[in-house]
Amino acid sequence: MQKKYLSFLLCFIIFSNSLFASALPDISADGAILIEPKTNTIIYSKNMYQTFYPASTTKILTALAVLQDLPTDMIITKTQTAADEVPADSSQIGLKVGDQYTVLDGLYAVLMASDNYVCYDLALADKGNISTFAKRMNGLAIDSNALFSHFINPHGYHDPDHYTTPYDLSQIAKAAFDDPILTKIAGTSSYNFKVANSDVVIPLTHTSALLDKNSPYYNSHVVASKTGYHTPAGRTLVAKAVYDNIELIGVVMRTDAPNQFEDMNKLFEYGASNFTLSTHVKGFDYLTNHTYSNWAKPYVTQALQEGWITNTTHNYLSPITKREFVTLLKSATPTSYNSLLENIIQFNGSSIYKENLKTTRGEAAKVLYQFLSQLDLANILPSKTIVDLDQTTDSYAKAIQFCVDIGIMSINENGYFGPNEPLSYENALCIVSKVNAIINRYDSYGLPVS
Repeated sequence: MQKKYLSFLLCFIIFSNSLFASALPDISADGAILIEPKTNTIIYSKNMYQTFYPASTTKILTALAVLQDLPTDMIITKTQTAADEVPADSSQIGLKVGDQYTVLDGLYAVLMASDNYVCYDLALADKGNISTFAKRMNGLAIDSNALFSHFINPHGYHDPDHYTTPYDLSQIAKAAFDDPILTKIAGTSSYNFKVANSDVVIPLTHTSALLDKNSPYYNSHVVASKTGYHTPAGRTLVAKAVYDNIELIGVVMRTDAPNQFEDMNKLFEYGASNFTLSTHVKGFDYLTNHTYSNWAKPYVTQALQEGWITNTTHNYLSPITKREFVTLLKSATPTSYNSLLENIIQFNGSSIYKENLKTTRGEAAKVLYQFLSQLDLANILPSKTIVDLDQTTDSYAKAIQFCVDIGIMSINENGYFGPNEPLSYENALCIVSKVNAIINRYDSYGLPVS
């Protein structure tokens, strides 16, 4: 039994081998998103519209507002108000009340070292009070297409009414890191902060391990990053990476250290390995999706050319649901056959839930048998020996034998079908291509004349 399983597993690994293709990343964070910022395309998401606490990633929005509103050479003073109002356990670089600095150095302190007191005084210098600055933040968030967030302070210290979503935070980061000044600051690993009214220089080190060359999480493609943490928020992280073939912005929300850095690197590796940004001859940018195995390329290409599927970021290695599979079959066959397929999906009761679960190869065979056995095709006699038919019921076994014998589903070199293995999207495209060919070949038999 063990030998049987290993041979089947090896077959699937070989089939899945590709220059580009990789499965969706396994992300520990409760919320995450990966976007391509030029086209604003979502490449990966996990609970992207669920609300989370942003913690100090709030400072990306603060920095964007300050840079738009204040001259970078304006002098800011650390106020007693900030010392009194900002919680004493806040992150800081060690400024004393009365210390002065430029807005530009203040932005370095905010985005690199995450100083809450500097955030507070920058907000005061901008709008006169925190409440008015928070209104500015919320308006800027909306302008950035972050519609389901609410900010009440400039630093992200915890408040239950201060929240955002992974999607919203990606849009804020997209707007902020479109600015070369903020990108440079958020991508600087070390900086000397100058106290303008003294000879004091405070060395700053970026809090993101993605920018630390001595860290195991260092990523040379990262050009900007911002960390965040407090107990209710957990570890949060926002970053932008630039590769030869694509730019990416990632957001990771609510996880434990150092998972935020591991998750971000997984997201960037997935995006850069599986997608390419290209420019059309007409001048617009578009993404090319490489998330399929080498053998599946002609089937993906055919499906796109025929209009059975659209060019999306769907991972072709991912499992497909029964409903998606039937929808593909409908797209790849003449409309006169649709009624036969529609009878397979029952839009009532628990079936709706069941048909949106991942389907197996055995279940796909049964769908195909239900469909194709209704057509007036030549009788097919069993010819191929399928070793693992004993792993399923008689009704499934009959359907599997039928699909293998007419050549729309395959067994490996050892005769194993794998009825309980999930059916991948790329396998489904291969199947519907073969079904399309059969329908075209035998269409003269057609449907029964009514």
